[in-house]
Amino acid sequence: MSGAIAKNAGRFKDRTIQKGSRPLGEPYATMTPEQKAAWAEIQHDMPWLTSSDRIMVRLACSWVARMDKDDLGVAASSALATIMSKLGATPVDVSKVRHASDEEEDPTDEFFGRPH
Repeated sequence: MSGAIAKNAGRFKDRTIQKGSRPLGEPYATMTPEQKAAWAEIQHDMPWLTSSDRIMVRLACSWVARMDKDDLGVAASSALATIMSKLGATPVDVSKVRHASDEEEDPTDEFFGRPH
């Protein structure tokens, strides 16, 4: 909307996940079986998610469980689409996600004093 992408087209180029992040982990114990099934599906389909995404994934699972019961209105569908976009789960957003492997070195490490 602001035209920032046109001014700085490389702004989001080669996004990576943060080094040293913990995996997404197991679903919350208080989640319903339907929500836990959604968690497993999201975790499988979006391997880039980490522990810092847990709250957003929990929220997504809540909406997905409602959607599976045909209990999702237009506003809730829009909310779910927004959450999934923020998690990088839409076709457009997934193109912004780049999986970092353990062997990959960040070229900025030498400048910012991060250990190798």
